[in-house]
Amino acid sequence: MTREDCIQIGYIAKAHGVRGEMKAVLDVYDVREYRRKKILYGGKRGAPLSRLELESLRPQQKSDVIVRIKDIGNRDQAAAMIGTTLFIPADELPSLPEGHFYYFQVIGFDVHDETLGKLGTVKDFADGAAHDILIMTYEGREVLIPVIEHIVGKADFETKSLSVNLPEGLLEAYME
Repeated sequence: MTREDCIQIGYIAKAHGVRGEMKAVLDVYDVREYRRKKILYGGKRGAPLSRLELESLRPQQKSDVIVRIKDIGNRDQAAAMIGTTLFIPADELPSLPEGHFYYFQVIGFDVHDETLGKLGTVKDFADGAAHDILIMTYEGREVLIPVIEHIVGKADFETKSLSVNLPEGLLEAYME
């Protein structure tokens, strides 16, 4: 399995206890959807992905889970996994509720503001302190748009467009 075939869903944050369990942070819609997963893929920066056989995955808080991976049996082995990025094959992603989308699905989509019309193209997404950030290319510049329900709207997969309702002055701040 290669990174190109997979979608990043989280990372191993720290060892948990002394029997090889680990705390992982998942950036997914609902961590409970992953309770029955048996296989994930993981790798550190630049390394090929390894198949990780899950013995258990227990949801904790909103994005935290406790995982036990086969052949990881003590705290030292778990600590060695810290920083491992977790992936699943793109075709195994759970379905999302109506009106929701995975970020990777809209990269390259046209961004249409309700008032201003077509603005630019979705370039990427990033983690922000308070919320995720949509990165859009607009007139040759990067514009950061907060991914908040009343700002980023629906994705139209037929027209490959994403609707937004930008706060007044946001674009002007990037043009100065």
